[in-house]
Amino acid sequence: MGVDRILVLSVKAGAGHLRAAQAVTHAIRERFPNVEVVSADALEYTNAAFRKSYTEGYEALVRNLPSVWERIYESLETKPADSNAKKLATLWSRLNTKNLLMFVENFRPDIIACTHFLPAEVLGKQRSKDKLRAPVYTILTDYDIHSMWIQEGVTGYFVASNEMAHALREKGIGTASVEVSGIPILPEFAREYPPRESMRQTLGLDPARRTVLVAAGGFGMMSADDAVKLLAEHLPDAQFMAVAGRNAELEKRLKKLARAYKGRVKPFGFVENMHELMAASDVAVSKSGGLTTSECLAMGLPMLVFAPIPGQEERNAIYLLEHGAGLWARTPAQMLFKVKALLDDSKRLTDMQQAARRTARPRAAFDIAERLMGLSS
Repeated sequence: MGVDRILVLSVKAGAGHLRAAQAVTHAIRERFPNVEVVSADALEYTNAAFRKSYTEGYEALVRNLPSVWERIYESLETKPADSNAKKLATLWSRLNTKNLLMFVENFRPDIIACTHFLPAEVLGKQRSKDKLRAPVYTILTDYDIHSMWIQEGVTGYFVASNEMAHALREKGIGTASVEVSGIPILPEFAREYPPRESMRQTLGLDPARRTVLVAAGGFGMMSADDAVKLLAEHLPDAQFMAVAGRNAELEKRLKKLARAYKGRVKPFGFVENMHELMAASDVAVSKSGGLTTSECLAMGLPMLVFAPIPGQEERNAIYLLEHGAGLWARTPAQMLFKVKALLDDSKRLTDMQQAARRTARPRAAFDIAERLMGLSS
C-alpha cells in the first residue's frame, strides 16, 4: 500500500519514550520527505485527571518509593495477560482514551508507531476488533522485555537485541512480526566527533584532564551535587561536567560547587548538546534509562550506573555489564572506587569504549523508518 501519513505516539512517563519518538519522527522526515509524519503524546488526548495520575504517579513512585515500584513492576511481569490486575489496568486506560481514538480517526494514518505501551494497548485492541485499519507497531525502549509491552492486535515489534526478539517470541505474540533494530536515538549521537581533547577545549575544559560526565537529577540515596562533591574531593586530577536538567535548585547547588572546585566542575542546566558533552567525556555516571544507555553506547562512552530505577533500568544495567560497556555501583563508596579505578586504568577504559561502540546501534531510528515503510509496502 502507499504510505502518505505516519503517526508516532508516545507517553511522557520519563523523558526516554518521547526522545525515542522524536528520533523516529526525525528519521522518517529525513529519509521520506514526501510522507507526512506527526508525533504526539498520547496522554494529551486523555482527561486531565488521568494524565496527572499517570505521569505524576509514576514519577513519585520511582523517586520516593522505588521498592514499591519494583514490586508493581515484577508483579505485572509475572501475571498472565488475562489476569484481573491487567484487565483492570487495560480497562482504565481505554475508558480514558476516547479522545485519542478520535484524534487517530481524524488523522487517518497509514502506519502507527508507538514508543510506549499505552497507545499500543489502546490501538491494538481497536485493530483486533477491526475498528482500525492502520497497522500498529511497538518500539521498545529498554533492553529487556516486560509483558506490559505485549499487546493484543499489535502488528509488529521493534526491539534492541536478538535476545529480546527470542524472549518476545517465547512469551507469545501470535502472528506479530519482530524486527531487531536497536533503540532509536537522534542522529547527533551517531556522528563522528573530534578527539575528546578537542571537544573538551571547545567546551571550555582542560583538554588534558580525565573527564567525568554526571548526568542525573538525583541518585535516590544521594543528590547529584553530593555525588559530584564526593568525586571531586577524592579525584583531584579529574574534572567533571554536571547536568542538572530542568532542576533549577540543583543547578544552583552545582554552581556553588563549581566555585568551590574552581576549574574542575562545570555545571549545566537543561542542555541541547548532550552529544557534545558525551564526546568530551571518558565516563558517564548516570542512571541507565534505555535512551541514555543507547546514546552512551553510540558515543563509545562507558557508563558507571548508579542507583538505577528498579525494574527496567536495572535490566538495562545488566545488559551493559554483559557487553563490557558499563559498571554498576550500588553505594556512594562503590561509585567512587569504580570511577577512580577506571580512570586509572587506560587499557580498561579503552576496552570499554570499544565495547560500547561494538554494542551500539546508532542508526536504529533510520532502520526503523525504512523497515516501517518496507513492512507496509
